[in-house]
Amino acid sequence: MSSVMEEYRRKLISAEDAAAMIQSNQIVDYYAFNASSRYVDAALAKRVGELENVIIRSELRLAPPMEVFMADPEGRTFRLHSLFRGPIENLIPPERSTSIPARLGSYEALFRAGELRSDFAAFMVSPPDNEGYLHFWPSPALALADVRASGVFFAEINETYRHFRYPTEECRVHISEVSYIIEGDNPPIFPVPSPAISETDERIAEHILGELSDGACIQIGYGSVPNAVANLIVHSDLKDLGVQTELIPEGVMELYKAGKITGARKGVDKGKMTASFVLGGSELLSFINDCADLKMCSSSYTNNPHIIGQNENFAAINACLQVDLTGQVNSESLHGLTYTGTGGQLDFVLGAAISKNGKSMLCTPSTYTTKDGEVKSRIVSEFAPGTIVTTPRSCVHYIVTEHGIVNLRGRSEQERANLLIGIAHPDFRDDLLRQAKERKLIW
Repeated sequence: MSSVMEEYRRKLISAEDAAAMIQSNQIVDYYAFNASSRYVDAALAKRVGELENVIIRSELRLAPPMEVFMADPEGRTFRLHSLFRGPIENLIPPERSTSIPARLGSYEALFRAGELRSDFAAFMVSPPDNEGYLHFWPSPALALADVRASGVFFAEINETYRHFRYPTEECRVHISEVSYIIEGDNPPIFPVPSPAISETDERIAEHILGELSDGACIQIGYGSVPNAVANLIVHSDLKDLGVQTELIPEGVMELYKAGKITGARKGVDKGKMTASFVLGGSELLSFINDCADLKMCSSSYTNNPHIIGQNENFAAINACLQVDLTGQVNSESLHGLTYTGTGGQLDFVLGAAISKNGKSMLCTPSTYTTKDGEVKSRIVSEFAPGTIVTTPRSCVHYIVTEHGIVNLRGRSEQERANLLIGIAHPDFRDDLLRQAKERKLIW
C-alpha cells in the first residue's frame, strides 16, 4: 500500500493546474451519471473567454448543472457533445450543443477505433484500494474505455465512493493508468428517486406480465412502467428469472429480495444478474455493493446482442415516445430535437430477436398532454419532419399501450396499421383510420 500511496501523492495536482492544461479546440470527456466531473468542471469554468471551441462530452449527468456552461451563457468558449441527453444536458441551448447518435453497446468500440476520441477525461472515482485500483463506483458502463481512449485522465477522488466487493476488470482502473489525481470536497452521490406508478402504468404492465414465463431473462430499465412490471412479478407465480440489463433499477432489487431472480436458467453468467450502471437511492447503492450474485461490467458486454441472445426466453422491456402506423419507433426526439438518445434500446431489441423464444416489448401510454393542455396520441399516422427513428420497423416486435399489446413481427403494413389503431386511445382511432386510408396503408 505504501508504494500505491507514493504514486498517488506523486500524481496529485490541483484542479486549477489540471484546467490549465486544456487548450482551445480540445475535447474534454466528463463521462456520465454520478461520476461526471465536478472538480475540473469548476476550475475550467473560470477560463471562460481565454479559450475557444472547447468541446465538453457528457452522458446523462445526474447533478448538478455543468459550471462551464453556467459561466458561459453566450457560448464564447464551450460546446456540448452528448452521448445521451438528460435534464442537465437539455439545459444547454440547441445552438451550443449536439448529440452523437450511436447504440450504447457500440460506444466502447468507437473509443477503441479512435472514432470517439478525447484529449482529456475527467470524472469521479473512489480512492485507491490496497492493490492500487480506483473503482468506477457504482456505474462502470463506459468508464474504463473512456480512460483508455483519452490522452490524459484526471481522476477526481471522491471519498464517499466505495470499492466494489466483487469487481470485474471493467469496474476499476489501476493507478498506473491514471495521469493525474485531483482531490476535492467529496460531494455525496446524487440519489435518483423511483417514480410513482400510475393506473396507466399498471395496465401496461399487466399486458407485459402475460408475455413472461418461468426462467425468462429480463431487461427492464428506470421508470414507472418497469416499477409496475416488477411489482406485478413480485406478486405473481413467476420463478427462476434471470437478468441481463444495462441499468439496475430498484425494481430488480425488489425482485431479487422476493426470490424471483435466481438466474438458474441463464445461458450466459448463470446465477448472476448482469448490469453496467445504476439509478436509485441509498438502499439500491448498498445492494449493488453487497450482492454477490450481481456482475457489474461494461455496456459493451451487457448490451452485446450476441451475448443477450444466448439467454433463451429473453424479454426486453423498454419505453418509447411515439409509434407510427408502419411500426417505426421514436424514443429520443421531441419536436425535431434530440431529447434523450439512442441508448441501449436497439441493442436489446436485436438481442431479443436472436434469443430462442425472445421478445422485445416497446411500451408507451397511448396519449400525452401538451403544456397547453391539449391531449395528443402517441400512435400517429406518420412522424413529423425531423423525428428520429430509434428502432426501425423491421426490428420491432411487440408494441404495448394501456389498451393492449400487439405483435408486429411478420405483419404487413396494412396489418400493422390495423393492429396499432386497435391499441391507440379510443378518442383517436377514427382519425387514425382516416389518415391510414389517405396514405393507402389501409384500403
